[in-house]
Amino acid sequence: MKSAALALALCLGIGPALAEPFVLLIHETPAQIALRSDAGAKGQSYWAAYADFGKQAAAAGVLRGGAALVPTPVAQVGTATDPSALVFGGFFLIDVADAAAAAGWAARLPAAGVEVRATIAAPGM
Repeated sequence: MKSAALALALCLGIGPALAEPFVLLIHETPAQIALRSDAGAKGQSYWAAYADFGKQAAAAGVLRGGAALVPTPVAQVGTATDPSALVFGGFFLIDVADAAAAAGWAARLPAAGVEVRATIAAPGM
C-alpha cells in the first residue's frame, strides 16, 4: 500500500513522498525588519537571502507557500516594548520527511530565530 501511495504521489508530482507539513515561523529583530524598506544594497541583500531560500526549497520540491508579514506595532498587540524583542516577520510552509528535515531547512533562513511547527489538518478539510 505504501508503494502505491508513493507511485501515485510521484505521478502527480506531489512533493516528497509521504512528507509531513511544517511551518517555519520567522522571527526577526527590528533592525532586520527595517531592512525591508532599505532601497540600498543592505535591503536588496535582505530580500535576496529570502528569495534564495525560496528558490532552493522550490527546487527541492518541499516549498508549499509562504509570505512576509506586515509587522504589527508593539503598542497594538499590548506586549513588551523592548526594542530588541523579536518580531514575527513571516512564514514558509514546507513538506519534508520529518521534524529533523524541517529543522535543517529552518537553519538555512537568515532570520534571528525560526520556530518549526508541525501542522495538522482540521477535521473536514
